[in-house]
Amino acid sequence: MASTSHTARKGSGLLSSCVAEAHPRPASLAGRALGRAALVAGLLAILAGSGGLFAGQEGAVSGVVVGPSQAPISGARVTLEDAKGSRQSVVADQNGRYSFPAVEPGTYALSAEAAGFQPTTKTGLLVTAGASATVELHLAVVSGGSAQASTVPPLPGYYDDTPLKAGAVQTTIDTAGYSSQAQSPRRLLGEGPSPGDTALRIPARVPGSAEAVKFEGELQKAVRDDPYSFEANHQLGEFYLSVNDFKSGIPYLERAEKLRSADYANGYDLAVAYLETKNPGLAHSLVQDMLHRKDAAELHDLLGEADEALGNPVAAIIDYQFAADMDPTEKNLFDLGNALLIHNNLERAIEVFNRGVAHYPASQRMYVDLGIADYSRNHYDEAVDALCRASDLNPSDPRPYLFLGKMYNVSAAKSGEVIKHMKRFTETDPNNALAYYYYGLSSWKGARGPGQQAVDLAEVEALFRKSISLDPRLADAHLQLGILLQDENRNQEAIAEFKSASEFKPGDPDPHYRLAQAYTRAGDTDRGQQELQLYDRLHKQQVDDAQAPKPAPAQQVIP
Repeated sequence: MASTSHTARKGSGLLSSCVAEAHPRPASLAGRALGRAALVAGLLAILAGSGGLFAGQEGAVSGVVVGPSQAPISGARVTLEDAKGSRQSVVADQNGRYSFPAVEPGTYALSAEAAGFQPTTKTGLLVTAGASATVELHLAVVSGGSAQASTVPPLPGYYDDTPLKAGAVQTTIDTAGYSSQAQSPRRLLGEGPSPGDTALRIPARVPGSAEAVKFEGELQKAVRDDPYSFEANHQLGEFYLSVNDFKSGIPYLERAEKLRSADYANGYDLAVAYLETKNPGLAHSLVQDMLHRKDAAELHDLLGEADEALGNPVAAIIDYQFAADMDPTEKNLFDLGNALLIHNNLERAIEVFNRGVAHYPASQRMYVDLGIADYSRNHYDEAVDALCRASDLNPSDPRPYLFLGKMYNVSAAKSGEVIKHMKRFTETDPNNALAYYYYGLSSWKGARGPGQQAVDLAEVEALFRKSISLDPRLADAHLQLGILLQDENRNQEAIAEFKSASEFKPGDPDPHYRLAQAYTRAGDTDRGQQELQLYDRLHKQQVDDAQAPKPAPAQQVIP
């Protein structure tokens, strides 16, 4: 990511002696072209051999959940548990089918449960790399019941707070502001100056402050007095970058570029401004021209950002790889690992992030992405460890907690660590409703190992109520509180919470399912059926949206 103008990053393209020996810089443009061609060929060979853009070496488990007479059971919750107690769950679709598309090789227990049926478990399920195991799970009707007896469908397994999913990694990262492809290069977490950096020639000023307005006026006067002065145009453009007004800075940097096209700092700043204003094509062309004059790691990294924005992930990863090989700074390693993660090359991403945390153990964002990569690879214990480490590096930053909260039920061995960190979240950010929500959720529904104390339901209820008092519109907290109250047969209180959940999250089918249950138990079958119809409609829409093909980004071939 280009988080500052070049004058704040001077020296970041220099190679240490050991890196220079391991990765000698091509002596000529022809040498650079040959080196790039070799790397491109190598990466393309890896990609072609992997069977997909960035396929991993997982296996897969899929099948169908059926009841008597082979009738499919929609909404059944299917859970896959490894030998260490780490679990992942999915919900069977309307045809009773389920799928775990990316499973680490190993031996698993596979179980299924649904309301009105006896749960079942198959043990000793062997998953091998590159192979798909198909398992049909049979559920028997609960004694004294009937497969058609209930007017409420089987309990949907997704009523809990939605955990992280490998397929949603990009959205998750970007939302938190860690991604190289987040809203803008200046949005990244904690990008401090690199060793050898110098101060901005145009120091940053608070936008709109009296000092900024006065200084802007002085620089504008200098341009009016001498409109063809490189220094006057460059300094005014750089001033606008320093106050995050990239659009205003571009005309002056462009004029300076015409006056002195060989000036490296001005060209770099202009490329950053183009990226910030969503003009990646202009940035790409400019950076390529600059690379013909100077082969610098930070230019390769910037070119990677442009390629990513243009929808060329393979080219972007090649650019990031060049940057990391030439100058393995924290930023260059993070950008490479992050691009690999977003495009699902999980093994390589984990390698890069492990290298990154070894060299930069204080990099919080490196640990966050390592945790997400490990989670996506089903390395749940390692994922929790990495996110706990990220949280420990800066306990006041809420973002690692938010990722960790999504992992409340994946690891029995690490559940105590998750609960401990969620408790600290409430202490470091006592006005954050999500802190109390995730603390309550992890304390109540977290994967529990042997010897751990029983759940204090009164404390969990108090945590959910505290969360709601801080954010009365937090639908998930209302839903979970309602489920807890329903489990304790406090039906009328539960109904009130489910109504609030449906009001504040209108498209969510889960509160309507719960309301259908509650009304039916209370003898109000008409309202129960109304809620059930709402649930069916919203659930179908949710499934259709999830299964709808996503448009592929436009791929532009850039020489």
